[in-house]
Amino acid sequence: MARRMSNRMTEELRPTSLARRLLGRQRQMTAAEASLAGKLGRADLHIHSTYSDGTATVEEILTYAERFSDLDVIAITDHDAIEGSLRARDLWARGHYRFDYIVGEEISTREGHLLALFIEQRIPPGLSMEESIALVHEQGGLAIVAHPLHRLFRHSCQREVLDRLVSSKTVRLDGIETWNASFCGIYANQVAMRTNRRVYRLPEVGNSDAHTLNAIGRGCTWFEGKTAQDLRRSLQAGTTAPGGKLWQMYDYLQLAQYHFSKRNQRNRRVFAA
Repeated sequence: MARRMSNRMTEELRPTSLARRLLGRQRQMTAAEASLAGKLGRADLHIHSTYSDGTATVEEILTYAERFSDLDVIAITDHDAIEGSLRARDLWARGHYRFDYIVGEEISTREGHLLALFIEQRIPPGLSMEESIALVHEQGGLAIVAHPLHRLFRHSCQREVLDRLVSSKTVRLDGIETWNASFCGIYANQVAMRTNRRVYRLPEVGNSDAHTLNAIGRGCTWFEGKTAQDLRRSLQAGTTAPGGKLWQMYDYLQLAQYHFSKRNQRNRRVFAA
């Protein structure tokens, strides 16, 4: 009896078993829990720059991630654009940054947003989920559904689409974003975590969806290792976990102020012309 109890306790303390129990709680994983589960790497794979609707330049994002975050891997994933992410990779390669970098894009498919990671060429918007995923995989990239199951957000992938993708014999999703730190995740995060863990069982990621510098790292993906390739292996093995908190009010105010200022600048140019 004592030996069986000891074996059971040993099994429950193993990192993989502990991770399964922690994720079974239908919430994001804390830093302490990730450490106990052997997930020491921290990534933010959903960041926007001025190449789409973010407020920070790629240079500012790299500097912020280096000086003011503890992230091990980042990806800039602008809406339907890859130029900024490629430029960031070039700057990162010429610098001496302590974190690893992944080129990415957030694709506007007809049925919701899709994160494409480890790609080199832009994937056009307006295609079906299946077509977009196929184009990501043609480049050797990974395709992850962004901020799914939000009933009020038109760019959120809905249940009927996920059902179709998961049941397909020809299409393979590489993961699902179950923690999004922006307004997209305010109630949908809980729905996504619960639904995925009960139904789909896809590898999970957490991200900031940062549009301002201060939001970078608010959401994160925990993984084994520290590098981009470690992250990729963890995603393919299904051992990643979402973590983080929601945006702060300051992030919303800063974003609103930025877009208000841009609108005023456009209006002034129109009147001047």
